[in-house]
Amino acid sequence: MPPKAKPITVVKNFGGRRNTGTPLAVQEWSLWDCDPEDSSGRKPSRGHAYGRTFPWVFDMTEKAYVLEGEATLTPEDPALYGDTVKIGPGDMVTFPRGWKGTWEVHSFLRKHYAFFNGKGLRVDEASDDDDDDDDDDDEHANDVVPDTDKTKPEKQAKGAEKTMDKKPPTASKSANKSANKSTNTSAVKRKNTGGLGADDTKPVTKRGKKKT
Repeated sequence: MPPKAKPITVVKNFGGRRNTGTPLAVQEWSLWDCDPEDSSGRKPSRGHAYGRTFPWVFDMTEKAYVLEGEATLTPEDPALYGDTVKIGPGDMVTFPRGWKGTWEVHSFLRKHYAFFNGKGLRVDEASDDDDDDDDDDDEHANDVVPDTDKTKPEKQAKGAEKTMDKKPPTASKSANKSANKSTNTSAVKRKNTGGLGADDTKPVTKRGKKKT
């Protein structure tokens, strides 16, 4: 689907009258220049262009801050890309994705520039922004993302192994507890009977001399 056609927009004197230098926000952007006096016929490169007049297509949305020089940009189709615009020092220019037209450089031109996607986020110069409409990005904002955690079955298996490792009390321990309880009970009985065993509880008859 081809990008929507939009006109070039220009903000004159970007940063206001108090701005006496390059705005801080654009200082880290890339640099591009064009020498209109160079008639060698060399093709434009990433950071340079040559000659006074040449065709141009913006395949990504570009924002540029003009440092010096002047140029006129004439659209290929004014019905699609708007009117002809003239840019100069201090201008913040937005070149929309899909714009086609011709540059006419009047004096040596130098600018800071950067590329942006449909959401207004800066992107790398080599990136290919296929989506120029914010609505297309927001369309899937509420989509449910499937659970792709492939480690869950493994985690559950490990959990089951840990549960099996907890062994119940063995029968021998239970038997030992019962034996100890029985021994304690017998000791109590012996104490109550004066230390006699179970067979020693019969009354004892004392023997003495018969009186005459």
